[in-house]
Amino acid sequence: MALLVVTTVAAQNGKDARIKEIRTAYSQAKKKIDQNGKGGKSPKDMHIILNHLDDEDVPLYTEMTLDYYFDESSTDGVTKKQPYFIVENWTCHGHLRYREILVNPKNQKVMFCYMKGETDGGFVVETRYYYDINGKCIEAKHNTENTWTSDGSELENAEYYLKIFNMATYNGYFSPLEADAKGKTTMPKAQRMQQIRSIYAQAKDKIAKNDKAEMPNDLHITIHDLGDDQPPRTTEIKMYFDDVCYFISHRSSSMSMDGYSEYLFDPQGESLIFSYTRGREEGNEYEWRYYYDENGKCIETKSNSDETDDGFYDKRAAKDFQAIFRIVVSEGAD
Repeated sequence: MALLVVTTVAAQNGKDARIKEIRTAYSQAKKKIDQNGKGGKSPKDMHIILNHLDDEDVPLYTEMTLDYYFDESSTDGVTKKQPYFIVENWTCHGHLRYREILVNPKNQKVMFCYMKGETDGGFVVETRYYYDINGKCIEAKHNTENTWTSDGSELENAEYYLKIFNMATYNGYFSPLEADAKGKTTMPKAQRMQQIRSIYAQAKDKIAKNDKAEMPNDLHITIHDLGDDQPPRTTEIKMYFDDVCYFISHRSSSMSMDGYSEYLFDPQGESLIFSYTRGREEGNEYEWRYYYDENGKCIETKSNSDETDDGFYDKRAAKDFQAIFRIVVSEGAD
């Protein structure tokens, strides 16, 4: 009996110490966020904005923002991004949801999850989950028994958002690039290029209309990083879609560089059919245009540079962006 009491007291003391540690880390994270980008230091954050209209009998329009805050460290020339806090704001058809996720930046382990959700009828759910170093929930607090979350679902959701972060920042993630398909080419080169240019013009027209729409379909990602020993850099990724993703643009810029790329996909949203890249180096500006056949093979290269690669790196980048699109838009979060 005495042993049971001692063990229970030790467990409670361990739990109390862990919750105190989490609350201290939470307070420190909030202070870091408040100082992010201030005091002459570059911001280190990533913002995702998703606008999505489900074309159903009763259209549902979803708006979601994800804000990530991170540190950076370099070892042997390899830079590692270390997220420590994630904020979600989500709304759909009068339903509102707000989330905070506290992460241990050393190992990306989730420490704490907070969620407040409200329906258009005014029903409010508020939850708090505290986790130990192994991801086991040690404390759960609810404002009502009628909650739609659990410690497991919130942890799973947090890990899903961390996966998005690692994919979007290339934080140890790269899509494997498959070999070009070996199917038969059915369209003459000149006709194929004319078709690609027509699809490109149609995509640009759709984008212009989408940008003016009250309920657009697009996914925007903005990343601010570097800056400690390099000029601050901003990366902007824009993805446009209806039933499928049909166009992606990517810009990375700082005081010392400016790079821009475009990726055009076939009407089914699977195959890359055209890519464009522009970059500035040592005062010179270079451009590359790659046109691809139905099997992903480059059939035409237009560039003012002697260095070309038949679109190999463009195809890899397009593959990575498509993977991000699928996990954010197609898979979604609870």
